[in-house]
Amino acid sequence: MRRTRLVFAPHDAQAPPAYLLLNEFGEPVGRGEQPVQAEPPGLPTSVVLVVPGVEVTARWVNLPARGEAQARAAAALLLEDAQALDDDEAPHLALGPLEADGHRLVVTTSPARMQAWLDLAKLYGLTPDAVVPDCLLLPEPEGETLRSARFGPTLAVRGRRLAFASEPELAVMVLGDRTPELVEGEALEKLLGQGAVEPPVDLRQGAFAPSDGSRVTMRDFRLAAVLAGLLILSPALLDAAEALRLNLAANGLQAEARREAAAVLLKGTALNDPMAQVAAEADRAELAAGGGPAGLAAQLFRALSEIDQAQVESLIVSPDGTMRAQISHVNYSDGDLLAQTLKRSGVAFREEGVREEGGRIVSDVILGVRP
Repeated sequence: MRRTRLVFAPHDAQAPPAYLLLNEFGEPVGRGEQPVQAEPPGLPTSVVLVVPGVEVTARWVNLPARGEAQARAAAALLLEDAQALDDDEAPHLALGPLEADGHRLVVTTSPARMQAWLDLAKLYGLTPDAVVPDCLLLPEPEGETLRSARFGPTLAVRGRRLAFASEPELAVMVLGDRTPELVEGEALEKLLGQGAVEPPVDLRQGAFAPSDGSRVTMRDFRLAAVLAGLLILSPALLDAAEALRLNLAANGLQAEARREAAAVLLKGTALNDPMAQVAAEADRAELAAGGGPAGLAAQLFRALSEIDQAQVESLIVSPDGTMRAQISHVNYSDGDLLAQTLKRSGVAFREEGVREEGGRIVSDVILGVRP
């Protein structure tokens, strides 16, 4: 069992954060102002950074897409105009788990605010295990019941697929004749402890996801290149017999891969790169059978993420399953790069036209799976 330290990011940037320490049973055992450099805990302790719910937007939307990339792309499209941010800044987006009826909690906030909260935690010597808005740390009540709690100058409200924080007067206007139960004092602290056990969302996703060492970075490639260079420069490090054995084993694996690929691919398909061909066929099947428009959108946004300053101006799904898009970009070569990336992913791509508008290049494209 672990203790839990809730650290509350202040609404006023000049104020220090407060903390609430809960024992392994969720009972409050300490509270106060968070010290600048917390002493190492004597017992295992999870740190939950609680951020102002007034700074986020929480919605439940129907996102039955199978993959995370598909779901994130679809959510970004659905909520594109849901939150106005400064300087046309793309919002930071976090998803909750998939629910039985296909709905998912989608939380958006400003990337700048998200970075500021993480910087605050770092300033106080903390590495959060989760970052959760205060309104979502309140456990969801049963039925149509509403509950609320005060966090600084705002009132957080929680209900069935409802979570928001605002000034109390505005909350009354939003709720109309529905009056939430106000929870205070130790009862609120125990509720927050319950919510911290399994919060409905962790904002540490996307660009702010904690590194677990599973992603391959340029540093990994550079290290691999250095090691490869050392092996080339030092052939004496390799035993000739072992090298021969490995070479024969590799040939055997390659032959096995070709046999397996032949069993999976359509009869008569020429085998050039079995692994790549099977992967491309799997991508096509996923898009055709389970991805749909959300899958195409996911592939498009994933490809555009590799192109500097490229953005989608419009998306139209045709009855035949194809998707028309207007892409705004900087260089004419970006269109070729986009086409190559999508085709590698198994998505057919055709450029319909190119023009210049407002100092940028706009390409009209069609993409989709072809039989």
